[in-house]
Amino acid sequence: MSTYGLCFSTEIGINPIPLRNVIIGANIVDMIAEVTIRQTYKNVERDTIEAFYKFPIYEAAAICEFEAEIDGRRKIKGIVKESKEAAKEYTEAVQKGHGAYLLESESEDVFQCSVGNITSGQTVVIKITYVTELKHDSESEKIRFILPTNIAPRYGSSVYSSSSNDGKILKPDVVSYSNKADFYLDLTVTCRMTSTIQNIESPSHKISTEMNIDENPKISKITLSEQITYLEKDFILMIKSKEIDQPRAFVEYNPETETNCVMLTLVPKFSLNVIMSELVFIVDRSGSMGIEPMKKAAQALELLLHSLPENCYFNVISFGSRYDSLFPKSQLYSEKSLSKALNLAQTMTSNYGGTKIHNVLEWVFKNSRDDMPISVFLITDGRVWDADEIVELVRENEEKKKDDLRLFSLGIGDSVSHNLVESVARAGRGYAQFVTNDERMDRKVIEMLKSALKPPIKDYKITWTNTDLLELNDDKSAISFMSDETESLPSIKIQQAPYIIPPIYTGIRFMAYCILEKNIEPCKTITLKATSHDDRPMVLDIPLDPVTLQGSKIHRLAARKLIQDLDYKKSFIHKHPKNVGKFIPASFVKEHIVKLGKTYNLASKFTSFIAIDERNNEISEVLIKSRTIPQKRNVPQLAPQFSTLQSSSNFMTIGRFATTDTAIAGLATTSRINIMDLVRSGIRSLVSAKSGPKETKEAQSVSLLYSECGLNIESEFNHKESQIGSVFDDSKSEVNHKESQIENLFGFLELQSFDGKFLLNDSFYKFFYKNDLNDFINLKQEIIKEMGDIGIKEIEEILTTSIALAYLEIIIFKKFKDESELCYEKAVKALKKMVEDEEKEKLIGEKAKEWIKNWVINGK
Repeated sequence: MSTYGLCFSTEIGINPIPLRNVIIGANIVDMIAEVTIRQTYKNVERDTIEAFYKFPIYEAAAICEFEAEIDGRRKIKGIVKESKEAAKEYTEAVQKGHGAYLLESESEDVFQCSVGNITSGQTVVIKITYVTELKHDSESEKIRFILPTNIAPRYGSSVYSSSSNDGKILKPDVVSYSNKADFYLDLTVTCRMTSTIQNIESPSHKISTEMNIDENPKISKITLSEQITYLEKDFILMIKSKEIDQPRAFVEYNPETETNCVMLTLVPKFSLNVIMSELVFIVDRSGSMGIEPMKKAAQALELLLHSLPENCYFNVISFGSRYDSLFPKSQLYSEKSLSKALNLAQTMTSNYGGTKIHNVLEWVFKNSRDDMPISVFLITDGRVWDADEIVELVRENEEKKKDDLRLFSLGIGDSVSHNLVESVARAGRGYAQFVTNDERMDRKVIEMLKSALKPPIKDYKITWTNTDLLELNDDKSAISFMSDETESLPSIKIQQAPYIIPPIYTGIRFMAYCILEKNIEPCKTITLKATSHDDRPMVLDIPLDPVTLQGSKIHRLAARKLIQDLDYKKSFIHKHPKNVGKFIPASFVKEHIVKLGKTYNLASKFTSFIAIDERNNEISEVLIKSRTIPQKRNVPQLAPQFSTLQSSSNFMTIGRFATTDTAIAGLATTSRINIMDLVRSGIRSLVSAKSGPKETKEAQSVSLLYSECGLNIESEFNHKESQIGSVFDDSKSEVNHKESQIENLFGFLELQSFDGKFLLNDSFYKFFYKNDLNDFINLKQEIIKEMGDIGIKEIEEILTTSIALAYLEIIIFKKFKDESELCYEKAVKALKKMVEDEEKEKLIGEKAKEWIKNWVINGK
């Protein structure tokens, strides 16, 4: 029997799921968004039930409100308590027959909502509100709003430590999936910018945009233009607003805490010299990468390889369940090493099984060079459970290497793990960018490479107020007679978040916050200072906006950053000069996170929202007598339709039975496989379409599921690889080389040598629709005239390189200047070295441009 819709499985049979509706409203103000999610639960059964539902949010978000509305008549606001205490109160309330509502953090980007004692016919609306920063998208120069709507299947098993899951109601690993929802999604986004909105678009969904609301060019409203039951992929909105990148500083006053919080934001633009580096490209080739994401990753790698400078060392690592390095150690960039790397990039497929990032990063760090800085580029969909262990590995190695290690991450796909991708970049003092299956990533990876090739700026300092950031309160803490742990540490008067300013990169948005203690005022001008690699001072003064904002949004974002610092051992407690060498007990870190959560009303690793609807004694007694424990209902996540699963090669963890060794590792889906949502005790069944839909029994391991479905992992991968072949083997109509198209850029760069020169050969003739050197005779004679008596080979190299520069500048730069800039700069250096005369170089360049212009006008 095939089952569709949001439903769950019990011993009796299939039952309707209690989640009936989801309404999402988002308000975007410049680079901050406030999002409200309303989930409607209705119990259509005869029994009282308890529902559990997991949902994703963006990893940098701060959940700050939780409310339950019962039958449209009464509302109960949730309050923040320590997670263990909140879970205890929830359990006791359910046992007493009261209505109980609990919101807990499973990870930084996944939360669980528990709705206890929904009586027969009762409707409960859960309202969740969070605030979040918006990312700057380096590909489009717009701000990027992301609404995660799908918990992507993740490889391995979640391992919860007692500190992060002690006493919670959470059900580790149990995320059930369904093929469709039985309701339409209501999504509305309102943009209120401080300057004119120039453009709004969505690379993920079809949208309707209403601009100039109330004849105000700074306000717009966005809705979905088609009815959809739920979002099978993250919703992404790109907004371009005039002067949004300019440095700005705002102050917010919070009447509840009687404190000011300053926010500083800018998208910097500066120039630094290139340094010699080791560059390691780690490419995810697990099954979940599928065909299109894998193709994008391979093309981006090819562009990166062409763009490398002559004097660097590099390596390429493929990983999945296993990993392979192109070279045992990073090799000097040369014609031979480039050719070998390009061959790998052009034959990459997603045939490496599951996603094990920890092992490959560990190998890279151990085998890195000691005589130069290293920059690591991680290209992945990030679908793993062990994000915390991976982040800790990066953090430890970054501290060992100090300023000699940076990690940049690029998240690929429609359901990427933002938590993993952002966290590793943050720990590695790089930055993260994201690209969907429908977006290009070329400009993003080139901007990352440019950042990696330049030395890091150091000695950051922000002057927020006249009070010294390092000044501590003088109150001395009491020492316990019965504990060898530090009871408390002095608190600072102002709290900067992040405490350690991360590296600032050109073209990437930088945001920092500072919560000032009561009665401390910010400076009228916020000053950012730093030192360049060659010890030159860098200073930027940002006037504080004269209008003081009222509320708590900026305070909560600052508190979220402070909690993040505490989690990753980067906080003022860990890094303050007066605390160096001191033992910082985990209990104290937890205590501080709980304090921040309660003060600013935030759900976190150690704090949860709890709301209790106390019912009268008569109702409670009836519930208790009829049933001691309500029937538990796990609400499944929506899984993409089968066709989507086929194209993306998604894989699922199998409830709590999934482990690193037994999880379905990158299952390459074929026409023989279908995935249904027959959920029994958190286990999904795999169904073979050839033999007809067939529900599997409870699986004790994934191997059993494979054998029941008649699947062999390696043979499936081999079959898939033979079908796909090279990711570049698509049969396409011929591209006109006179047009600025990305295909032309890739094709043209194949003609460039590692040292920047373009060599004369049949491929070069063919690209320009020519037969031989005689077709360039006029330009050749001009070069001979200027250069005098030099060899024919040198003349040909000057000719081809000058034409290549003119082609890039006149044709490719129209749309892809940033993508081709590094290759262009290499060619410029090569031509300078060959000509050795600025005037002659300029004259030859002008003649080459004339040749290209005539070529465009006169046809083939």
